[in-house]
Amino acid sequence: GGFRKKSEPTMGGGRLVVPLAPPQRRHRPSPWTRVSHRSSFLHLVALATLCASTLALCALLGTTSGPTRLGQRVVSARAGVGGSGAAVRAGYLEKLVDAAPSTVKVSPGSKFSVIIEPRVDSGREFLGRFLSENEDWVRNLLQSKGAVLIRGFDVPTAKDFNNVLPMQLGSDTKKGLLFDIIYKTIIASVFTLFRDLGNIDPGRRMDMGAGGRIQVLAPPSDCIQGPHQESLTLATRLSQRYIAFHCETQPQTRGETAIFDTHAAYEDLDDDLRRLLTTHCWNFRDVNGKPTNDLIPCVVAHDDHQKPCIQVYAFGEMGEMAAEVAREVLDRDNLQPDPYLYGVTSFTLRNKETGAEREMTMDERRRLMKALYKSSELCAWRKNDILLLDNVSVAHGRMDGRGPRKINFCGICDYLFDINKYPSVRDDSSVELTARA
Repeated sequence: GGFRKKSEPTMGGGRLVVPLAPPQRRHRPSPWTRVSHRSSFLHLVALATLCASTLALCALLGTTSGPTRLGQRVVSARAGVGGSGAAVRAGYLEKLVDAAPSTVKVSPGSKFSVIIEPRVDSGREFLGRFLSENEDWVRNLLQSKGAVLIRGFDVPTAKDFNNVLPMQLGSDTKKGLLFDIIYKTIIASVFTLFRDLGNIDPGRRMDMGAGGRIQVLAPPSDCIQGPHQESLTLATRLSQRYIAFHCETQPQTRGETAIFDTHAAYEDLDDDLRRLLTTHCWNFRDVNGKPTNDLIPCVVAHDDHQKPCIQVYAFGEMGEMAAEVAREVLDRDNLQPDPYLYGVTSFTLRNKETGAEREMTMDERRRLMKALYKSSELCAWRKNDILLLDNVSVAHGRMDGRGPRKINFCGICDYLFDINKYPSVRDDSSVELTARA
């Protein structure tokens, strides 16, 4: 398959250590404090643009009909996870694969992913039509498997990637061109703000010539990103219900993207850690020690048969633990945590019912990261690959490597997305469901 299991050897057998220069910036508030007057002005401009765009989007959402989540009922979480629930999910997935269009081949990846390859036509025009004409099938497959690797098509550039990939996925979520324009404005504003504040790797940049939504990710080094869902610290995740990656230049050495099955990781947790996560929310703090705007549930019940899925953002303090665990689980002793903060240095856990806050112990952090890395795959990139991820059930993170790797990235939107409207998993093994009208 297109993915390599985490325990398999790399590059012909033995363990490969890639000695690279250590990062020059560690987890400290200094990127936020060392800001010039010119940068401060740019921040204000970017923030003003972001606020104006967000208000316009909210106004449109308030007057536009679309799918909503209404009403509540309680069912057993085990019904959607184990026993007959697992059989139902497996049967549903089998029907999805059987319903695959005859023009493509669908095969399993190394663990939980699935690979789509061409049978007849590998052209980018065909791929664009295929994704447009079969968007509901692709969306349902993505929600069931979490990761879909599209391989073997001729998609050589970021502009081609932008052109074949829909802005929105699913015929029931379409909102129109104006929403897409506002979304691109918001993405560019947020990116500018974070870049100037030193919160993201300077090797990451916007490619405005490729359609206004494509980002070029930073090149690999010994520093890895911990598992995270994109834009997780915001309840709306900037509308990025799904995300997509594209390999324009294949890495020279390693340079994989790790993907994490957060439902499988939840199932692997000890009971005490499950209870802790299902009863608490993440309360993140920025580099100045102030709480971010949104509380984020640690676990939600997913669209796919209400399977519990961990929500995680392993940067800052948690990123250090992620690198430590990755060295052990993946047997790569050169790994170092990402020195960039992406808006977060620390966090507390807030009880959903009482509002009481507590720290997460080092042992709890270690066990959480270990469950996630044990439930991971490594996507070994080939040129022209496109990887689609469900941004609720699957976390991701850049792995180590070297060479001129070029990976492009963008979000696929659901403009009504709000993680706090998702069903919450309760500690008595039941799920509070919010049905969609």
